[in-house]
Order: sequence, then structure tokens, then C-alpha cells
Amino acid sequence: MKLYEYEGKRLFENYGIPIAKGWLWQQLSEEARYPLMAKSQVLTGGRGKAGAIVEVTDRSKVVLIAQDLLKKTIRGHKVSHVYLEEKIDYDRELYLSIILDRNKKRPVLLASGKGGIDIEAVSRQDILTIPIHPLMGLQAYMKRKVSYFLQVEFRKIDEIIDHMWQLFSDEQAELIEINPLFVQSNGEMVAGDAKVIIDGHTKPSANIDYLPRQKGSFEEKCSDIGAVGVELDGNIAVITSGAGLGMATFDLVCSKRGTVRALVDLGGHVIHDVNAAEELIKEVRRLSPKGILFNFYFQVASCKVTATAIANILGGDSLPVVVRLRGIDQEESENLLSVFPNIETTHDLEKACERINFKLEGPGIAHHR
Repeated sequence: MKLYEYEGKRLFENYGIPIAKGWLWQQLSEEARYPLMAKSQVLTGGRGKAGAIVEVTDRSKVVLIAQDLLKKTIRGHKVSHVYLEEKIDYDRELYLSIILDRNKKRPVLLASGKGGIDIEAVSRQDILTIPIHPLMGLQAYMKRKVSYFLQVEFRKIDEIIDHMWQLFSDEQAELIEINPLFVQSNGEMVAGDAKVIIDGHTKPSANIDYLPRQKGSFEEKCSDIGAVGVELDGNIAVITSGAGLGMATFDLVCSKRGTVRALVDLGGHVIHDVNAAEELIKEVRRLSPKGILFNFYFQVASCKVTATAIANILGGDSLPVVVRLRGIDQEESENLLSVFPNIETTHDLEKACERINFKLEGPGIAHHR
């Protein structure tokens, strides 16, 4: 379950992670200190480029700006909430996150001195990566490495990482990201944004008010078809036959410097129904990914069902598609897809991830990155 920034900030507040004072625009306090930043609440990225984060210089402009933001649609997501928070003066922007690496079956602590931009755009040498053993947990030496790497006071970063780890553990989170983490002139640190993904199947332990979800979201449409889908902010849509296979594919795509636009588990119904598979692929196509990677292994269902849907919806399209398939009717399915120049098949998962990234970075496609 992806959280809105407002919800993530409430969790941060409950766990002691410093944030600026903020309110939903209808609940704005008389004591708010201007200027404020008005932030559109959507479950996708790209708010800054879409003009969906605006400075508010005084109270008289609040309603007008909020109403203008509520008219916006960002990457197919209609803005339904606006969050206002006091503007922070800062000297530096850092990046800090804890993410669940399902391939390695452990959390990973990430830090960078280049905050405020997409972490995928930061070079590897500028990112500190520290795996956390699930039984040993967060250790003091890890926080000291972050302090030294970022050149910040240990006492300040120590507390923030401790609180992030507590939140990550308590809420069974998949991602806790602060980007940017503002460093003020006095050395104090404030979370400028909050990106949080928690286990949607468990009840959150923190008592916060969750905002109503938008009807007709990608996740909801996938569920109606019989699949499980999560919309993300990258370029490549990943469609697999199983949640475990999906996370392994996700991690491998990211390890090849790819970014994921959506992660979809086909589900037990879809793999047997061509029409359902076609509807699902159409929903993924509506997200406008730059490429699609399929990874499926069927020991009961026939590969032909999904291959036929891929051929019917994506065959002859300009969209690059790589299909890694194994299982029943594998050869016949490969032959079915081989006639389309935009579709490449392979038996090897690592090669599939490399090929879809190569297709996006090749001549005439690199400008999409």
C-alpha cells in the first residue's frame, strides 16, 4: 500500500522523524508561518515537473492555489487532496531510505549526498548501500558509516535512522524514503518528502487518518480483473506469474539500472483467460511505460494464453517488449511471438532484464529516459 505524502508525514511525526508543520488545506492553522508549500497529493511522482508543488506567500492565496491544484491530473492520477507545510530554509539536500530487497531477503539502508532528485539518476559511487541482516537488525556502525559518508553530525543522523528503522519494522514496510532530507544552517535535519510503502494486508500500528483512495486506480482495475498491480514511477512495466517471481524480477531490473513503471502479478484467473489477460495488458499500456518485460513460468496453465494476449495487444506495436517464458506450450508460444519485430523472447531472466534496458537506451529511445 503506497501512502500519500501527508500520510507518510503523519507516520514520520508519530515515530519522531522531524518534519515541517503541515496541514491539509481545509484544516490550515491560523498559526501557520508563511511562506508555505502547497503540495498536490497523488500516488505517483513527477509533481514538481507538473507544476503541482507551489509556494504560497500569504493566507489570501491559499484557496485559489488549492483549487487550481485540485484541477490537475498527474500521470493519470487526479489530484484530490492538497497538503500545506511551512517552507524550510536549508543548506543541503540529502537522500536517505530503507528498502526491502526481496531478492536478497533483507532490508537495505541507502544514503546519498545528492538528494532532491530521483535516486535512479544518481551515480553508484554517490550512493552508500548497507545491507541489514534481518536477525541482527540495524547496527551502530552502519549509522556511523552514513554519518561519515554524508559528512553530517552523527547525533542528528543517528536518531533519524533509528526512527526510520523502527517505523520500517513496526509497519512491515517495503520502503521508507526521505528525499530530500533537508540540512539547515544549524545542522538540524527535516524530512522534505515522505515516500512510504507498507504491507496493505496488515493493520497499521500507528493511529493516523488515511485519505480516501481514488476510485478507478490502476491497483483497483488490476484487482477487478483478478491480478495484483502496483503503479510506480519508472519506465519499465514488469508483468510476472507470481509475487515472488515479480520481486526477483523487479530487483534484477533495478540492478541493471532500469526503473519500474508498474509491477503486476498475473494471478490465478488471468493466466487461464485470454480476455482477462488482454484487459490487464491494456491497463498496463495505459500507464505509458517505455517498455514491458514479461516473466512467466507455467507448470499448470498454458503459456499460449498469455502469449496470445501479448500478441493481440502488443504485437506490431512500437513499444519494446521482452518476454521470458518457461513451461507448458513454451515452444509454440515463442513461435507465436517471434513474428513481431517489437517482441523479443528469451529463456534467461538476466538476459531479459538486460535486453529491455538495452532497448530503452538504444538509438531513438534514449531520450525517453
